[in-house]
Amino acid sequence: MFLVAVALSFGQKSAYAGEGQNLCNVEFLPQGIQSRLKEEYGSWKIQEPANLSKHARERWESEKPLSCPGIAVGYFESVKTRAYALLLVNKEHPDGGYRFMVFDVKSDQATYEVRLVDKSEQNRASNYFVLSAPLNRFFDEPSRKKFQAFTVDGILFVDSAENEYGVEVYFWSGGRYRREEIDY
Repeated sequence: MFLVAVALSFGQKSAYAGEGQNLCNVEFLPQGIQSRLKEEYGSWKIQEPANLSKHARERWESEKPLSCPGIAVGYFESVKTRAYALLLVNKEHPDGGYRFMVFDVKSDQATYEVRLVDKSEQNRASNYFVLSAPLNRFFDEPSRKKFQAFTVDGILFVDSAENEYGVEVYFWSGGRYRREEIDY
């Protein structure tokens, strides 16, 4: 249990530890996020490996994550506090639409602020997953200055449909999340 929590906290990758551990369980998230999900997003759940399409699952497993395809953890908005990016799908129709949001600690350090980054009502959610990645993998110093991307991590939003493949990196810039298509 401790190893799983540490891996989620630091976004480390290793062989998927799906046997016996549901890493998409909300209990792995901070209590403040659990409460917000329960109160405000009761009809939604975190994207799980079982909900991914065949192509998306193969692509996600190729990353050899020790995480969940619906959770990315990193220093997305600040170099001092970890934030949690969640890809939520409808509990009743997991291939329906999605909600992509980031929970970050408010300045009072006691509660979490939620930012809805993207959403869709189209029936394609099984093709998507999220990952955390260091921004320096995608932006050199001049690009970081150009895009004002000064945090440590970005969020990869991966679309792995059967006949298409695309990756966007979401990053904090100028008080909001921006996105750029990348080769990954």
